[in-house]
Order: sequence, then C-alpha cells, then structure tokens
Amino acid sequence: MLYVAGLTMERGRPEVEPINYLPRIRSPVLMLNGKYDCFFPSETAQRPFYEFLGTPAADKVWKVYVGGHDVPRTELIKESLAWLGKYLGPVR
Repeated sequence: MLYVAGLTMERGRPEVEPINYLPRIRSPVLMLNGKYDCFFPSETAQRPFYEFLGTPAADKVWKVYVGGHDVPRTELIKESLAWLGKYLGPVR
C-alpha cells in the first residue's frame, strides 16, 4: 500500500531513483493520493509512478481523492482494509 506516492522532478543517482525499480515490482499495489498534492502532482508525478509499476493491471489500484498531500482518514482505513482483505484474506 502506498499513501501519497509519486515521482519527483529532481533526479538523483540511478541506484536510488524509483523509476529504475518500479517496473520490477510485481506485487499487488494500492496507491492512494490527493488530487491537488503540491509535492506529487496528479498528472506529472502520481500517474507516471502508477504506470511504471510492473504490477499486472488487475492487481494495481490508484485512487485519487479531493485534497492535497493527504488522504481522508476514513477513506484510507476503508480502502486499506478492503485491499488487505482481498489479498491477505479476512481477519480471524
């Protein structure tokens, strides 16, 4: 699960650049972001991050909420529990 994820415009050394590792990720991913995030703008940071993920389309979810660099707490909890239940099974 990724909360407020995205790529930055600044480039560093290749060994620490997320863009060089995102295609290798194959695990299911839930990505929750704010639409008006000033650190990770939706179209220039969040979308490329999501699209570069190597996770199969059926196993990756990107949800965008009205807001900035945060996700509404109730939505974060609801989406996280649903995602965990789907991939790890119900809590017993």
